[in-house]
Amino acid sequence: MNRSVLGREGFWNAVFLATTIALLLLNGVGLIYGITIVLPHFLYIPVVIGAYRFPRWGTAAAGCIGGVYLVMVLLITGGSPPLLNEALVRVGLLIVIGWLVALLTRRLGEQEDLYRGLFDHSEGGSLLIVVTGARRVVGEVNWKAASLVGRKRSALRGGPLTAFWDPGEESAFFSRLSRGGAVYETETIFSLPDGAPLIVQVSAASLRGGRVILTFFDITARVHAEQALKTANDKLNFLARISADHLQRTVDEIRATVDEAAAHDGGAGFQAYFGRIRVLAGTISRQLVLTESYKDLGTSPPVWQNVQRALESVHLPVDAGTVRVRFWAKRLEIYADPLLVDVLAHLVRNPFRFAGSVTEILVRYQETGDGLALLVEDDGQGIPTAEKKQIFEYDAGEHAGIGLFICRQILEVTGMTIEETGIEGQGAQFVIHVLPGGYRIEGSGDDAPATRLHGVLDAPGLSVRELSSAEFPIAEAVWVEYHQMTGDPRTDRVFAAFQDGQVVSLARCRRHPDGLEVDGVFTLIVHRSHGYAHAVVSALVEACGRELLFMYAVRDLVGFYGRYGFVPIDEHQLPPTIRERYAWAQGQMEGANVCPMRRDPLG
Repeated sequence: MNRSVLGREGFWNAVFLATTIALLLLNGVGLIYGITIVLPHFLYIPVVIGAYRFPRWGTAAAGCIGGVYLVMVLLITGGSPPLLNEALVRVGLLIVIGWLVALLTRRLGEQEDLYRGLFDHSEGGSLLIVVTGARRVVGEVNWKAASLVGRKRSALRGGPLTAFWDPGEESAFFSRLSRGGAVYETETIFSLPDGAPLIVQVSAASLRGGRVILTFFDITARVHAEQALKTANDKLNFLARISADHLQRTVDEIRATVDEAAAHDGGAGFQAYFGRIRVLAGTISRQLVLTESYKDLGTSPPVWQNVQRALESVHLPVDAGTVRVRFWAKRLEIYADPLLVDVLAHLVRNPFRFAGSVTEILVRYQETGDGLALLVEDDGQGIPTAEKKQIFEYDAGEHAGIGLFICRQILEVTGMTIEETGIEGQGAQFVIHVLPGGYRIEGSGDDAPATRLHGVLDAPGLSVRELSSAEFPIAEAVWVEYHQMTGDPRTDRVFAAFQDGQVVSLARCRRHPDGLEVDGVFTLIVHRSHGYAHAVVSALVEACGRELLFMYAVRDLVGFYGRYGFVPIDEHQLPPTIRERYAWAQGQMEGANVCPMRRDPLG
């Protein structure tokens, strides 16, 4: 119980005691001077206060007050029959009033407890709104409402609804409420502190005294799922329509070819007709493959999917051993149709079919100002500029684009887009654009929970990979020997080299508000001089190198980092939040044996 409640309780207890004593004394003086009619009425005051404050003991308290008054009448007046009878009646009235007030108070308390229980413990957000003219403020708020809108209860109390509700929508809602007295299940949008939309279903009813009770539920996930399913259904109808049209057209071509062949009586030309029929049959086969590809589109709602696991499940061609394939998406999760894994599989396998002499395939991601870009790159022959948009069309290259066409349809179910941005002759680069809210980094917050750590970390031998958030404590155990550094899943990507399942070297990329910083490059002493530091820095640069990178390097290691594109810069070229880390050097980086460096994006 907080101090304000204790203070209020103490105040009313003091009022009850003070009025009881004062009014009994006043009645005693009145009895001495023969005032027996007016003053006893004042005893109703402590009786009402006592019954209201202590409803369980209200009747007893009234009886005690009445009993003391009766004793005073007997002692002071000598038990005069008229006065005694009047006192007995008055005591009876005091007891009845005390009992009645206590009963009503208990009933009121039960109703308040019921209301409080429903209000405070409801799984829906509840707000008690106080309306004064055109102004509407939050009078009371339950924990669920505060949690849903991402604010503290204390910050919401007394504040306007427009702190999280668009003024126009709020005004229109309360106009409807004033006309009908109640509004049920209206969909609207609240704003979270970071500006993200919260889609809610709101109901409200007017109460007496210029108050309104408003309840709401978060339906963001449901609305997104409904939108995704509608989009998928529209695409299924579209795909079914074009499939039927193309199949019918192909069948008509086969019939025409057969009729044309029948019109010629034998001859060498028959082979040409049969060749055309084989080509048309192959076209039907590809169209049936298309139908098989999209038959499951939209049959299940979108779900959060770990991109790394999806990529690692892709079955590569048997001759893929000559191609270096790296996936840097360990903690990335995307909200998409379950067929996302087929999209990724197609993009990863594509270079083996069309890229020519491909030697490496790289998948990585980059957060942008308008969401996230997931990149699938190779070093093959690339795609001609004139074909970059055409490859996503249904009829691209005599139906060769069926796969990319379907990929685009699957991605668009949850608002994602795809384009090809590579340079012809240098390789293909497919970029999947994911909207804000359509991706999350595992372990970075309550809405992106960490995965459980289980099983063996890595197989025997050397391997390099990004750590999951659950593995950060393993890195911190190694960093104990390196300034006792720690990792934060909300801002950090940590890359580790494993030797026989044990972490031997680390490197960290930390996202600051104004740039990315590389630090925490550390190899255990007993494992140095084996190239592990090269391995982790190479992995970090490969995964994060599409963005501008900054770092502080010990001067002896400037040459080492220079191999990865880092160049020395003046201290004042560092972003402010990164420069603050070495504020203690007071602009004398060289004297601190530290050199600021940067690496420009190299694609």
